Amino acid sequence: MSKFLEGKGFDVYGTFYNSKSKNNSRLLQCDIRSFTNIHQVIQKVKPVVVYHLAAQSQPVLSWRNPWLTMEVNVLGTINLFESIKKSGSDSRVIVACSSAEYGRVSESETPIKEDCPLRSLSPYAVSKATQDLLAYQYFENFGLDTVRVRIFGTTGPGKDGDVCSDFAKRIVAIEKGLMDPCMNVGNIETRRDLTDVRDMIRALWLISEKGAEGDVYNACSGQALRISGLLEIMLSYSHTDMTVKVDKSLLRPSDEPIILGDYGKLKALTGWTPEIPIEQTLKDILEYWRSRQTELLENQPLKNLGSS
Repeated sequence: MSKFLEGKGFDVYGTFYNSKSKNNSRLLQCDIRSFTNIHQVIQKVKPVVVYHLAAQSQPVLSWRNPWLTMEVNVLGTINLFESIKKSGSDSRVIVACSSAEYGRVSESETPIKEDCPLRSLSPYAVSKATQDLLAYQYFENFGLDTVRVRIFGTTGPGKDGDVCSDFAKRIVAIEKGLMDPCMNVGNIETRRDLTDVRDMIRALWLISEKGAEGDVYNACSGQALRISGLLEIMLSYSHTDMTVKVDKSLLRPSDEPIILGDYGKLKALTGWTPEIPIEQTLKDILEYWRSRQTELLENQPLKNLGSS
């Protein structure tokens, strides 16, 4: 995202919690759980726009550690808002919320619009719904310029920790002989709305430019893809024989059957539509990991993970 924004003429600063990329004066260490830490960053940078992307963003981890999830996503958001309020800044804050907030939605309620009730089904989803409401509350009560973006599934080259990236890493590891030719998966019959990360970056920038204060926008592709179908496409791009096996231990306590969004409000405001087809996205993800054998080796042993 930094390269995209720099191309638009912005001076871009980023934060890291635990990263190898520390030899960059525009990357600042920040534990969002610490008000003191984040306030130092806000005072140093004096941002015009804050893209609030910091989060514990893995639903699977949220089941194992709901305390960490709430601490990072909820307390971290409060710390950011309180710091901006204390500093008297008029920074615009683009809050990266999540489609997971909508939870269990019947097919008749799809595609999901922004006024759909929130029925969050995981600790992660609850934390993002809380973050969403906090953004609205700070806008209404304190006049903070917050804009909420309910981001649906996002994937693409360079992104890690989502289902397509997980599949790609395991396919490439099998191709390179780093892993047995068997991929264990969770529930891959769910349907998900996925957008290429490069399209999503463009959407976030347009929202920062044109979004209404206090408002909320869905950012999504508007099509629901079966996870098993995505895996089939990726396997078709590999010449290695491998088997796919459902592992019951990877199934979640609850899993939304379908997540399908409506981005009509965003399109009407900005003209944005997704441009990169899913087939190109999946090819690019595979090529990204094929060029990064060192990272695959560093991540050994690779685990077989379930669906997003």
